[in-house]
Amino acid sequence: MLIGRAEKVGEAALEYAMFYRPVRCSVAALLLVVSACSTLVAPYDVVFDQSLNKFSEDTATFTAAAISGRPQRLSSSKEAVEYYASAYNLLDRLAQRAQLTRASISCPTNEQLVSFSRLPSSMSVLPEDYRSFDCREFQLYSVRYYLDQLNYGHRNDGVLKPGEARSYGGQLQVATLGAIATFAVTK
Repeated sequence: MLIGRAEKVGEAALEYAMFYRPVRCSVAALLLVVSACSTLVAPYDVVFDQSLNKFSEDTATFTAAAISGRPQRLSSSKEAVEYYASAYNLLDRLAQRAQLTRASISCPTNEQLVSFSRLPSSMSVLPEDYRSFDCREFQLYSVRYYLDQLNYGHRNDGVLKPGEARSYGGQLQVATLGAIATFAVTK
């Protein structure tokens, strides 16, 4: 009786080895080929990390100067014009870079970007392909949205009041730190 069971176990092991192992190897090979064709999660990029950290520092300096009554509080000042030009330029360049290395998995929160884009303070146009944004691109657009908020506070009456600078600047800093954290996750 034991010999009969051993034979059955041996047959089952042989059947497993002949069928399941090749299937598992085929699946593993297919996944390897597919992963070579696309990226599920975008790779870490030091440029994003360094650029956003510098942007965060620049924003803190800019809003602190506006709060203390320096020229940055005036929307027409050279300092304000340069800050916004530099900030939008940076976000445009990072968005292009993110698009070139877009991961194949879309960010599950992309639909929230529609509500951002519809607010009167939003100057940024939501790209048509926003549904395919990966999480880095989502974070960059949200940073851009909060930059729009700060800019709106400035443009609304030409002066960024201390409370507006704290509120809008704080929201922009939180969004920027969120973006930095998203980029650092892939590090």
